[in-house]
Order: sequence, then C-alpha cells, then structure tokens
Amino acid sequence: MLSGRTLIENALQKKTVPRIPCFPLIDLAFASAYLKQTLREVQLDPELHAEALCTCAEQLPVDGVYINLCLDYGQSKLIKDDTYLIDQALTLVIPENDVLSISSTDIQSLDDERLLTDELFHPGMLSAFSLLQDSIKDRFSVFVGVTGTFSQISFLYGIPELMIALLDQPEAVHRALDKRHKIVLQQIREVTQSGARFIWIGEGLASGSLISPRQYRDFVLPYEQSMAEEIRRQGALSLLHICGNVTAALPDIKRCKADGFDLDYPVDLQTALDTLLPQVAVKGNINPTLFLPGQEETLRQACVEAKNIAGKRNGFIMSTGCLVPRDATLKSFQIMAETVQR
Repeated sequence: MLSGRTLIENALQKKTVPRIPCFPLIDLAFASAYLKQTLREVQLDPELHAEALCTCAEQLPVDGVYINLCLDYGQSKLIKDDTYLIDQALTLVIPENDVLSISSTDIQSLDDERLLTDELFHPGMLSAFSLLQDSIKDRFSVFVGVTGTFSQISFLYGIPELMIALLDQPEAVHRALDKRHKIVLQQIREVTQSGARFIWIGEGLASGSLISPRQYRDFVLPYEQSMAEEIRRQGALSLLHICGNVTAALPDIKRCKADGFDLDYPVDLQTALDTLLPQVAVKGNINPTLFLPGQEETLRQACVEAKNIAGKRNGFIMSTGCLVPRDATLKSFQIMAETVQR
C-alpha cells in the first residue's frame, strides 16, 4: 500500500495511482482546533504548530498537511492585546481563534531597503518543518509554504498601495519584485536544504478578484516560473496556490510549469482539468464550507461529482478549495476519504 507521500508524489508527476489522493487543505486553522489550542498559540509557536500538524496526519484519513503562516520564536513583539510587530515593519492582528492579518506597514516606498531584509513568515514555517517528526515526513506529503514574490511585496508594501502602484508606478513595482525575488529564491533553497520534498507556492494575492489576467502575466507569472524552476532544480515538487476565481488566468497558470495547481472552489473543476492537464496536476476543489456541521450529504455529493469529473485521468488530487475551516467536523474527512477509496 502506497504512503500518502508517495501517492502525492506520483499524482504531481502525473503517474498512475491506485486511488485518488485525499488531501484536504489542513493547516494551522483546523490543526490548532484539533489539538485543542488557540489559533494564536499555534501561529506564534513552531513547536506547537508542528505538534498540531503531526496529530492531524496521524489521526485523520489524509495524505498530507500544510505548514502555513507560522511565526518563529522571538520574531514577533506584543504591542497590546492581540496586536504584534514583526521585522520592525509590519503590525499584525492575531486574534485568539482567527488567522492573522496585517493591519499596517511601516514601509512607504517600493525602494525601501527592508524589502530586501524582512523575513515575513519564512523563519516560522522553516522552524515548524524542522520540528516535525521524521516519521511524518516519511509517510505523508508535508507542504512547506514559500510565499510568492508578488504576495510578499503585497504584504510588505500594503495591498491597496500595491494595487495603485501597478497602475501608477509599474516600473517601480517591477524593480521591487526583482529585488525581492532574490530573497524568495534563497528561501526556497533554505527550505529544500532542510529536507522538504514539497513546496507550496502561496500566491493568494494574485487572485482574479484583485488583478487582471494581463497584470498576472506582467507582474506575477515570470516570478512564479522562476520559483517553479528553482524548486525543480533543488529536487523538490511544487504546488501553486492562488485564491479566488482565476478562470481567465488558467492558460497562463499552465505556463508557470509548477508541478501542480491548488485550485480554489470558485473555479469550475472541469474547465481547470481540461486546461491544465496533463502538464499541471490539479488539486481541488471542494467548497471548504461543506466541511462544517450539517453539510455531510452535500459534501458527499460534491466529492462524488469531483471524482466523476476527474475520471481516470492522471494528476488529480481530491482536496478542499482553500483552507479547511477551524470548525470542520471529523465526519467530513471520513466522507472525502471514503469517496476516493471507493
């Protein structure tokens, strides 16, 4: 019987697998609840982060987990209540049981030198991976997040400010992206040198809800292509994630040449499979709200439909479209697992 790690490896390489991999997107949101810890505690503590993910991998019928949005020890400084400062530049709000958000940034220029030094979430995610049990890394696909270049600039400079700069200062944006991309490539090397086999390229802010297909081609795609090439050069496998409806950008996403694409639920699965396969594996894309209580039969129908749409094509991984919610039921994981095993 193949391990979850091997199933995901084969699926990303578009090889034949004995069953569709079952890989709902478990990260710290659900894992913290499953460990009965607050989400804030797990975000601020790589050791607790690793423990939560290991527990989910061992006890749930899944083939892998994600390391996402973790801060390293000492990287954050409490200002007051639920407000923290990281890298002497970003002010974060970290609620007790919700994902952190960036409330403000001290970086006011696209030429600010801190665009070359601030680490964002990389140290925490790297630490969490190093603290995972070796047995988990051997048996499951553990995806370590490396935030995409465009999204890193968005976090550091500010999302509204960057959206305006795409129109008013395109050359300055490219200059900032070129500089930051060197940091991103170094982050990839650090993650792969730590032993990671799977890299999750988190490019959520390249969503079709925020930028146009042309802007995606100009400001995002070249850097994603470079990331995918570097990951492959380091002997690892890549999975690109972009939030929201990216239907119009699918032909360009195919050109990224990542091993797989983490498909969010607003995109039609049939369209994505027809566009991306066989070059790019497709992971997705059940609506994650169906993992909440009272949705069991609707979830079962959605999983069966996704399986039927995928058919016998190689390169499909059953998953949620975006993160499993904190209040997901255990029955939901069993339903998805039963569907792929049937």
